[in-house]
Amino acid sequence: MSKRDLERARKERLKLLREIEGLLSFITDPVLVVDAKGHIVHTNSAAEQMLERSQIIMIGKHVTEFVQSASLSQYIKQGKPAANLAVCMMNAKGARLEFSCRLHPLLVDAQVEGAILFFTKPALRQEQEKSFRYGTRFSLDDVIGSSPAITALKEQVMKIAKSESTVLIRGESGTGKEVLAQSIHRLSHRNKGPFVAINCAAIPEALLESELFGYEEGAFTGAKKGGKPGRFELAKGGTLFLDEIGDMPLYLQAKLLRVLQERRIERVGGTKSIEVDVRIIAATHKDLESMIANNQFREDLYFRLNVIPLYVPPLRERKEDLYELIQYYMHKFCKRFGKEPKRFSSQALKKIFNYRWPGNIRELENMVEYIVNLEIGDLVTVSSLPAPIREMPEDQHRDMAEETHEPQTVSHLSKSLYKVNEVEEQLIIQALQRFGTSTEGKRKAAEALGISLATLYRKLEKMKRRR
Repeated sequence: MSKRDLERARKERLKLLREIEGLLSFITDPVLVVDAKGHIVHTNSAAEQMLERSQIIMIGKHVTEFVQSASLSQYIKQGKPAANLAVCMMNAKGARLEFSCRLHPLLVDAQVEGAILFFTKPALRQEQEKSFRYGTRFSLDDVIGSSPAITALKEQVMKIAKSESTVLIRGESGTGKEVLAQSIHRLSHRNKGPFVAINCAAIPEALLESELFGYEEGAFTGAKKGGKPGRFELAKGGTLFLDEIGDMPLYLQAKLLRVLQERRIERVGGTKSIEVDVRIIAATHKDLESMIANNQFREDLYFRLNVIPLYVPPLRERKEDLYELIQYYMHKFCKRFGKEPKRFSSQALKKIFNYRWPGNIRELENMVEYIVNLEIGDLVTVSSLPAPIREMPEDQHRDMAEETHEPQTVSHLSKSLYKVNEVEEQLIIQALQRFGTSTEGKRKAAEALGISLATLYRKLEKMKRRR
């Protein structure tokens, strides 16, 4: 095959994968995409939730590490379709979950490039399936942190949870807006009803309307026989979470506004008015006020949604929660993977505290999972950290301050250093509790902390003076 043919085949594969990823984003059943050799190249969120593993962990692994079947590998290799393969999926806790697998081969120029595997639970009753899809996994206990900002946020949630008013959650990507939305649902009078979420940015614009409002039979080519209920109907008696509401097209914003005013919907292609009984919680990371000024978001819809505004601060604004978050995720992943908890050297902690965390909680969680998987010792040093944190320049704080027009005052630096010192103290106390306060115990503690004995004595002296 010539270089031109190889390049064309590569572009075809990339195009195919992008199309597949777009489609998988709104499929609620577990789906895995594998290459011709059976290695996983993509998963959807339902598969991650079912297997209790993140996509980062599964990508590149062979599908048979997670799915047991006598003939699955053969079907993938030969490019054969399959309608009803009996398989067992293994989650992170080792539980066996019985599924039926539908396999669709991926072919490019008659060459087998992989397969899409769709998993369904034939034995589950309809109500059980609905409970699995539209239940909640998070509560207010999963909002980790005791900083003033997070404490105030939790208090707000406790106050407004039992209300029926619409909530608008603002915050950057990765700050945990859906965790907060599920917490509100769990504390509300509607907690026995479903929690139905839809990401307005992940679903193609042409499909979003029918996903929200449902459709009648014959509404469009390919419409399911008998029609299909939308998320508003599925959320009856519960909560509808509209994630990334800032990405909703303008024409749908108008339709949503009418639904919020009248509490009734019409399916696509239908004429019957259906009453809806849901509480709306919306979320976005976008600047809606700027979007309104640029005619990208309806002002009247904004006021309908923003009845109870909540703001989730980014991680860089609550770095006093970092240590607590690291310990939480360390315990979570060590328990999941059957490993012993790891400790951080003071140098590694300084890197972590000085990092800006653009991905917020999601990025921090990934960092801890990365360390638990790759660090073979019990002490995490700078070399064990992911590259973006490890390679961060020492003067990055100054650069970021200039970008955000924030003066880098002595007071600002002192606050940052205080947070680092506070965590160092906790680590030193833990090490001394473990090894003892004798000279030999202090020597072992210094070794475990990745510092010299003289440095340990100097830090202990500083701790005494601070107290």
